[in-house]
Amino acid sequence: MSWVTKRTRFQKNILGLPEYLRKSLRKHQEAGSLPTLKGFFPDELPKSQRKTDVEAGIMQGDLAYITTGRHKGKIVEVLAYNSLTDTVMLSGISSKKILPKMYWPEGHESYVYDFPDFVPRKDVRLAGKERDEKGNISYVVAEDVELRDEYYDDRFKKFVPRRFAKYHDNIEFPWPEPAEIHEGALSTPEHVVMERTFEFQSIAKSGIPKAALEKLRNPFSKYKKRLLSAYQVAKLKGPEMPLTKEQKIWLARSEKRKIENKPKYYPLSEEVQEFIGAKMAEHLNKIESPELRLHLEGLSKRRNPDFEKTLQIIEETRIAEEEQQQQQQQQPEQQKEEEPLKSEGTAKNSA
Repeated sequence: MSWVTKRTRFQKNILGLPEYLRKSLRKHQEAGSLPTLKGFFPDELPKSQRKTDVEAGIMQGDLAYITTGRHKGKIVEVLAYNSLTDTVMLSGISSKKILPKMYWPEGHESYVYDFPDFVPRKDVRLAGKERDEKGNISYVVAEDVELRDEYYDDRFKKFVPRRFAKYHDNIEFPWPEPAEIHEGALSTPEHVVMERTFEFQSIAKSGIPKAALEKLRNPFSKYKKRLLSAYQVAKLKGPEMPLTKEQKIWLARSEKRKIENKPKYYPLSEEVQEFIGAKMAEHLNKIESPELRLHLEGLSKRRNPDFEKTLQIIEETRIAEEEQQQQQQQQPEQQKEEEPLKSEGTAKNSA
């Protein structure tokens, strides 16, 4: 057992960074992701700006009126409220997205998944339903909600405030019924949880066994750090030894060998290119999902550093061969120019 409940020693907490650094780090993280997977989840809010569903005044089971977008004017049920991003998921408001196989729900067999949209809370208004004496149903939409007059709600097992439409004290929005919790195989009954099974017999003598004390103490205390500072590492690390003449010669030869053994790549022939193009066209014609086609189109526009490196090597190989051919063509011409000079020199010597 340890007092450390959350281990974030090797994790980067981007929420503690300034906004401009968070944007830069997010761009760096998304550089290697597929185009259709970028921006899948909205940005998280700092801890100081997060609210619970009670503080936000909206929770699962409420009715919400959409104020913007292509679903403007709809009144739908709230499926969930996300406090990390201050967004809500609404019933019937979804879009088809590419989902990696590791995130497929049970029974799903396609990369295309109809995923609920994350709608910002500022784009929805709390709505209520009321029925008149004749049985006609009408809806009331609140521009803003005022929370006051806390009371204990036995359904939630806690104190919650009452919700009123702002500037209209006679319009109250009751909290919806909480989601039903289904008991599983590992669930414990409430009366068993509340039963007290241990109590101290004496304040002078601890009831905790001595063997358990080591597990209860914090092994990650700041006084037990196993990390060395930069100053300590500099003192423990020895100086770098200078290279000998033999080592310098060996390094120079290895660099020269790398240049000589540089790979040479040549472009594919037209027959091979036509064969690959036919196979790709045959595969694309079998795809019927427009979302998957859009995903492949975005994937084709993605920049591939390895492919660009291969094209660069092909271009360098072509330039090197052209220079080699020019040198071979210039050698016979130089030999022809040198032959008359040699004959004139022999004639002078004979004279």
